[in-house]
Amino acid sequence: MLKRFAALALLAATALPGMAADLPTHPFIHVNASSELRMMPDTGEIDIDIVSLDPDPDASWKVVTERLDAARALFAQHGVAVDDVFVQDIVRRARKVDKLAEGEPVPMETRVAVHATVRNLGPWTDMLRSLLAMKDIESLAVAFSRSDREQIEADLVTQALVAAKAKAQNIARGIGARLGPVTGVALTPLKNLSNAMGMATEPSTRYTGGRTVDVPDKALVQAMRLAQSADVIYRIVR
Repeated sequence: MLKRFAALALLAATALPGMAADLPTHPFIHVNASSELRMMPDTGEIDIDIVSLDPDPDASWKVVTERLDAARALFAQHGVAVDDVFVQDIVRRARKVDKLAEGEPVPMETRVAVHATVRNLGPWTDMLRSLLAMKDIESLAVAFSRSDREQIEADLVTQALVAAKAKAQNIARGIGARLGPVTGVALTPLKNLSNAMGMATEPSTRYTGGRTVDVPDKALVQAMRLAQSADVIYRIVR
């Protein structure tokens, strides 16, 4: 066994020079930089769940359809196009509960999910306040975005790369070298760093009927804070 280990050690030792020769010999600088931009959104999205817990199926269906018609009318009243309102099928299903008493029937619910895209945020506050005041709205989530998001992302990428190059040049000067060509770039996805109620880009902000909500804050259009970061590797030229 000892002879076998000795042979393996000798083989590894003879292979090390060849392995070292395969490693890159040029030095490099790895830097990270980011760019940020604050702006107001120009597009909003709304998701609501309309739910009735009436045990009578017909009565429950009637409540949900009436609330759905009211929501559609509210959207239309505030300039939301019909094609920008998506309604899922109304479903009747068992409601999830933590625990049931022995012999108690499983409660049922009638539910429909509605998604609306709002392209004019002028009437946003009035519309949200009206939605929050509606009955049988179990949850409400909103998100803000920009219609020119791709251009904004491109501008932020450019700014991040410029900042990365400036940082790398300072490092190169500090070590008495010149900055060489780029050998690698990695970008993180564009992030929404806004930390306010109503922002649902990451993660979703939700309203539930059983929780106290500050309606004026919930109904306001919130500013967006977008950030883009980049990792760049440069060669060093002596």
